[in-house]
Amino acid sequence: MKNLLHHIQILVMLALLMAIHSSCSNEWQDVSDVQVNFTATLPVGIHTRSFGKAEHINTLVAGVFNGLKEVSRQSFAVNGTSIDIQLTLPKNQTYNFVFWAYNSSQNIYNIANLTAIKMNALPDQITFAQAEAGDAFFATMKEVAIMGNCSYPIELVRPLAQINIGTSRVPMKASFKVKAPETFYPLENTVSEAAMDYTWNFSETTDEKFLVDENEYNYLAIGYLFAPSTATPVAVELTLTDGEKSQTVQFPQVEIEANQRSNIVGRFTTE
Repeated sequence: MKNLLHHIQILVMLALLMAIHSSCSNEWQDVSDVQVNFTATLPVGIHTRSFGKAEHINTLVAGVFNGLKEVSRQSFAVNGTSIDIQLTLPKNQTYNFVFWAYNSSQNIYNIANLTAIKMNALPDQITFAQAEAGDAFFATMKEVAIMGNCSYPIELVRPLAQINIGTSRVPMKASFKVKAPETFYPLENTVSEAAMDYTWNFSETTDEKFLVDENEYNYLAIGYLFAPSTATPVAVELTLTDGEKSQTVQFPQVEIEANQRSNIVGRFTTE
């Protein structure tokens, strides 16, 4: 009888050890890392030398979130219209991803919080190159369950409206002022109700031109600002300076929309 009980105890212990080993093995498997790859694509036709062609985009930041809590962030160089993103993440987790492509050499955006990206105040004087460096693109993927190695394509779009101001006559120094949202929320694809005044005060003129309805205009100013995903009117103030003389023109109903251009053109200057 004692031998029988002894054998039963041994079998129970073996069964417990096997269960513990199995449990540990499953737990180890649950937290193992996998490769998650993304191919991010910028719009076709950018990265050529022209305003609005994103030639200044040089960095893509990929943020990984559990809910709204950031758990990982990596930066990738942008050298063309396609960016390969390789992330190593624990599997059997659900993540949100935010991708932000911008010019990291300029202090235009505050991305300390990738779920609430802020546009900083502009410098007192700005060049056209600095204004163009405000171009940026984003993409998100939400509630992605990562169960193993996987790959996804993503398309980057502007969360910004581009404002172009041009004249059919001789260009001169210009500045324009507009009140625009100061924060963009990528995961919701919305902008803040809180707005601030932005002024692009150009220290130079440019020989760059753009077309509107097949008519060519000389650039007076260009700027990017966070905008809603539906057309929304804003007031724009344009000031033109010729030596010591200046003239201000008001445009009270300029529609802006994310990923769209708003053109203000006319015969604003002298022949």
